[in-house]
Amino acid sequence: MDFGAARRSSSPFDDTILPDNISPETVKHSWRADLSLMATALMWGANILVFKDGIGRIDPWVFNAVRLVLATLTLSILAALEAKIYPMPAINTSERPANYYQRVLAFSFLSGFLYLITFVRAIDLTTAGNTALILASMPMWTAILSMVFLRERLPQITWIGLLVTFIGTVIVTTRSSGAVSLSSQFFVGNLLMLLASLAWAAATVMSKPLLNWISPLRLAAVSAALTTPLHIALVATQLPSAIPEILQPATLAGIVYSGVCSTGIAYALWHAGVRAVGGSHAAVYQNVVTLVAVIGGWVVLRETPMFAQVLGGCLTICGLLLMRRGRR
Repeated sequence: MDFGAARRSSSPFDDTILPDNISPETVKHSWRADLSLMATALMWGANILVFKDGIGRIDPWVFNAVRLVLATLTLSILAALEAKIYPMPAINTSERPANYYQRVLAFSFLSGFLYLITFVRAIDLTTAGNTALILASMPMWTAILSMVFLRERLPQITWIGLLVTFIGTVIVTTRSSGAVSLSSQFFVGNLLMLLASLAWAAATVMSKPLLNWISPLRLAAVSAALTTPLHIALVATQLPSAIPEILQPATLAGIVYSGVCSTGIAYALWHAGVRAVGGSHAAVYQNVVTLVAVIGGWVVLRETPMFAQVLGGCLTICGLLLMRRGRR
């Protein structure tokens, strides 16, 4: 999979780009990528609480569609500003892979549509414990797909970091989110959640070579512009009657945060992190999302922390540090 020489922009959303045949662990990375990914995890973790509160007031599909409209506007504005202030170097379009636009469409469908609809639907059809377990496996899927399709070779310490983070996340989520059940009644929900995990993992891997030709911010904006109309179409008949509920201050505040911050700004930061460190290393930060949500439950919902949750959180952080050490 040869995408030619890497491009670099002076945009603050970018970082040093490497040709795909150079392994990420052979290069010294700055903390900028880690901060971008951690900021994304913090925003996504807070968004779980915001989303849960929002769908208690309004239909989840309507909430999702309206927040994506705001996300698309946010990303479009930021992309336009980036193009004006930090223009990309001229690119010879003939050097792009022949299926470049097909890859952009596939990435947009996976991350902007398939992941979202399967995730939202799966939440209603399976337990919180099952959801936690399946989502905790997402970094593993990303690492495997990166190894197969991008030929990323991860050192042993990185795999150990992945495993430690997985164990920590499982401990945190299963002790706080409800029982894990193998009952056949949850089969469809579990299958949809697994599909959501694979869709996000595949999109993360697919974005890495694309980011040699387009900035993280612009890729996120293009993806949102292509897929948001599909989400609006799903709820077109419900939107008029939902307007009074949407305009309620608490609901509107949740939609604004979820759209502008956790979907708009966070998506740009996420793709910047993937561009800098690769999908395998970036994906492990998704397990921090669960940890942030649990801490938010302690603070906002006044839930009582359990020793197992504290232990799981420590393991998650240790796994992150091992992953970063593996990049060296």
